[in-house]
Amino acid sequence: MKKYIPLLSIGLVSITILLTGCDNKKANTPEDTSHNSTTTNNNTNQDSKPEASQSSTNLSVGVINSYLFHTEPELLPISKLIKQQQIQGSSKKVINYNEQGYVVNYDLEGLYAEVNYDTAKYIYGMKDTRNDYDITFDATKNILGMKNSNGDIVASSEFDEQGRLVEMTLSHFADNNVIFHNQIIYEQDHIDQILSNAYVPVDEKTKFPILVQEKDIVYNNNKQIEKTITTTFKLTSNGEIIINNKNEKEVESTETCTYSNYNENKDWTKAVCATTGDESKTVNLTRTIQYE
Repeated sequence: MKKYIPLLSIGLVSITILLTGCDNKKANTPEDTSHNSTTTNNNTNQDSKPEASQSSTNLSVGVINSYLFHTEPELLPISKLIKQQQIQGSSKKVINYNEQGYVVNYDLEGLYAEVNYDTAKYIYGMKDTRNDYDITFDATKNILGMKNSNGDIVASSEFDEQGRLVEMTLSHFADNNVIFHNQIIYEQDHIDQILSNAYVPVDEKTKFPILVQEKDIVYNNNKQIEKTITTTFKLTSNGEIIINNKNEKEVESTETCTYSNYNENKDWTKAVCATTGDESKTVNLTRTIQYE
């Protein structure tokens, strides 16, 4: 899944303003209880979505938000909190969680990240070169934003009326001259779609897109993730989405992941991800899970 821009190198996706038909309603973020002062831009809208059902997943909104800030939605458990999970494919990913089910650290063959909920610090980097970021938490330890050592905002989050993470932006994170924006679309109590973009700022008025992507999530009758379909669109040399003569966006590649071998807790343990288009390949994934 290397088309995803990694925060924890597992998969972070974002939305572009060129994509239409998205619910862009936001609400005020929960109360900030951190000593830091990162701000987010949230607006209240009275047209709320249906309330998220925790009975179908037995997961709190805070746990779901933690997963979505760091990883892809298909790594969410169905009913029981995870202590550790390993994803073995073309590379090995190891993610650890605290007793509340929040992400605490992760390792991908030497690329490391850690969230310290006591000191409000985020540590990210390779073995010998790691950067520290100040985190702004709310009362339930949702990450509202992060700042680097210069006081620049490098990450910010937005939430809907139910406290669910709906947008996350990385700006020059890890000294990268790219801005990533991620929007999460919900359908009742499920994550339905993730829309993404990445661009390089040329100046204050000019942005050069380098990635535009949509990810659709399909569930079975047991509310388990059955399939994800990730579409990456073609861009011109000027960074614009290519539109064909049928007024459709041209596709660079499509990755379809099919999940199976559900365990006693209804979580998938095997997957096959097939990519077609300009880049074609097939990757088999094995997921090993330790529960709280």
